Amino acid sequence: MTAPTQRKFDLEGYRALAALVVVVFHAYQHNRYGADWTWPLQGTLWHDALMNADMLVDMFFILSGFLLGLPYAKAVLGVGKPRPARAFLLRRAVRLIPLYMIVVLVVWSISNPVLPGDWRDLLLHLTFTHVWSDEKIFYTDGPAWTLGVEAHFYLLLALLGAVGQRYLTPVASRRKRITVMVAVPAFLIVISLLYKVWAVYLRGFPIEGWSIWFNPVAKLDIFAVGMLLAVASAAGVRWPNAAVRTLVGLSGGAVVAAGVWLRYAHLPDTFTHTFFGTGIMLLIAATALSTGPGPYWLRWPPMLSLSMVSYSLYIWHEPLLRVLDSAGLLPTPAGGPTAFLVTAGLLLGATIPVSYLSYWMIEVPAQRIMGAFDADGRSRQYYAPLPDPRSA
Repeated sequence: MTAPTQRKFDLEGYRALAALVVVVFHAYQHNRYGADWTWPLQGTLWHDALMNADMLVDMFFILSGFLLGLPYAKAVLGVGKPRPARAFLLRRAVRLIPLYMIVVLVVWSISNPVLPGDWRDLLLHLTFTHVWSDEKIFYTDGPAWTLGVEAHFYLLLALLGAVGQRYLTPVASRRKRITVMVAVPAFLIVISLLYKVWAVYLRGFPIEGWSIWFNPVAKLDIFAVGMLLAVASAAGVRWPNAAVRTLVGLSGGAVVAAGVWLRYAHLPDTFTHTFFGTGIMLLIAATALSTGPGPYWLRWPPMLSLSMVSYSLYIWHEPLLRVLDSAGLLPTPAGGPTAFLVTAGLLLGATIPVSYLSYWMIEVPAQRIMGAFDADGRSRQYYAPLPDPRSA
């Protein structure tokens, strides 16, 4: 297998797509009405499509496993630079924490105007451990549960990357290195599936046991599938032509469709997400492992622009939905499909401008923190003494 060519993957549009769909779904969820919580489009194909929109959250985990695991995989195979765990975690912290902390503190402060307030909720969110609490996992800012899961994955990836670079890089056989690199995420997938079997069939946890179904172990198989894609890319796997690329994409769509069918056949959701993650990975692989350009919509300028602010879009939209609702600016949910469309339009209209403002005022300045550190994640010595000219 030849060494992989160095190129920029046309994948950022996927993040924008996932973020936009999540925003629309939460607008749809907000418009349930009546004593039995009737959905506005219930009984239509649009309702079925929106009720399966949660699979796009899996896309975030797949992209993280792939894009963050790829530099480590390249380093172990000798086709990329070493990646110190310190530098990796510092970059992820700079990318994730500042905006996350601001949103959590702002929303929590508004929700708890009298101190000490719900200090336990604040502590759990600030430490990314709210994903282990049934009561608090969706509290303060519901979408933030995925960021708590991601934080756990970053720590795991830093550990695995450090171990791999330390013990696998010296192995002379490239095939052995690839075998181990495939075995590790495969093992993580098995751990996650065994956990799900234990939770569903041995313990019988209820659907409302949110921390059981949304914690890092339950989502580990999805992240690990993304890691497998990273190994394949680093190992030089490429589709030889457009026909193969199309076949891979169609296979991904078929796996996703199988997951949807199994969901309606009453397979527990925690397992259907394994299908969703695998199918989405294949859809992404059709582009990521191609030597040619991906679909134009991934490179469409408005989509690229939205992908740039997708993190802000994702984390701000639920608080803004609550603000619009409390201000009486949203239509009555009983208005049916029309009310939902208006709600979705107003929410997107409010969230997109706020996302761009948040990106330039919070995310960009936060990323400049990295200027205080070198490539290894160590503090730059700006005031190091000059060398003694007499020693020259």
